[in-house]
Amino acid sequence: MKRVFAVLRPKLRKEKEKRLFCFSKNGGLVLEDLIASFGARYELPVRSFTAEEIIRATRNFSEQVRQTKIGDMFTGNMGKRLVLVQFYNGLGKDSRWNENASNRIIRDIVMSSQMRHLKNVLQLIGCCLEFEHPAMVYCYATGTEFLVDCLNMPADDGKEILSWRSRIKIASDVANVLVYLHTAFSTPVIFGNLTIDKVIIDQFGEAKLFDFGLSISLPPGELKVENQLRWADVYTDPQCFKSYFVTQKTDVYSLGVLMLMLLTGETDTVMYHTGIKRLIHIRKYVKGYLDNDQLNQIVDPKIMEEVGDNCVHELEQQLLAFLDLAFRCTEHEQTSRPDMIDAAKELRQMEKSVYRC
Repeated sequence: MKRVFAVLRPKLRKEKEKRLFCFSKNGGLVLEDLIASFGARYELPVRSFTAEEIIRATRNFSEQVRQTKIGDMFTGNMGKRLVLVQFYNGLGKDSRWNENASNRIIRDIVMSSQMRHLKNVLQLIGCCLEFEHPAMVYCYATGTEFLVDCLNMPADDGKEILSWRSRIKIASDVANVLVYLHTAFSTPVIFGNLTIDKVIIDQFGEAKLFDFGLSISLPPGELKVENQLRWADVYTDPQCFKSYFVTQKTDVYSLGVLMLMLLTGETDTVMYHTGIKRLIHIRKYVKGYLDNDQLNQIVDPKIMEEVGDNCVHELEQQLLAFLDLAFRCTEHEQTSRPDMIDAAKELRQMEKSVYRC
């Protein structure tokens, strides 16, 4: 037994030294980002967990619920509290993500901690800085679903499908968070990479946005900033793709694409159009059918199935209003797109006036 401990002791000591090194390095990066982003207000209002606590809570990362570019997600328990742990180990990931993973996660921790009070942001309760790439710990609850899974869910799955009212609310919830980013800080913050897989729906139907790792603060007095990860998907805003600069209107474009996905039930931005037998962007795909008065061909059938005959006309009017806003948000020229605050107001109005048949 003594020989076993003699063999294990150096290994354990080495592991402890590695965790202390990671904690010191990552902690310094967090503090640096906090000071750069918020000046004197550099408190991190979340708990710091040890690596042992994370491993124990997730049962050694055994309950995986999702794989993403930004880290695998695991459910776990912190005492009597359900949690969702995002952990990035870099294995089998795109090398471009590995190069920027730590900085992106640090940025995510900093921004999420400053927005954890918002009901439409996935609540960050803590992080662990003792791994090479920090782990993030979110509040979680039974019945929570990823939006992309909700849209892909068959109507006969037995679970409640997303109603038309719910889809408008999701778009409105996301827009509210983006408005906060654009207006609540000393300089506007661009989310920068809004995609459908960054939205979670909780058990009460509230949309929760997460992954602020690519968010970028506009320099004081500036209206645009260079996209640091030029290859990252910003839902193909044509102006961003051409210039490599993001603006507040980049987020507006991404919101418009998200709205088109909510309406069609599609989860890809590029689709195969059988009529022309080639891949086209979802905006062109939808507009092609709409120009031929074929609204029913592009609306998610699950939306149409939920209403009675007496509500069809009223529903169609609401669908067209929703589409009109989505098209304005995804205009090629940024100056033709509405401001985020105006898009959010329109969505709130739609949510209030949704059909009541």
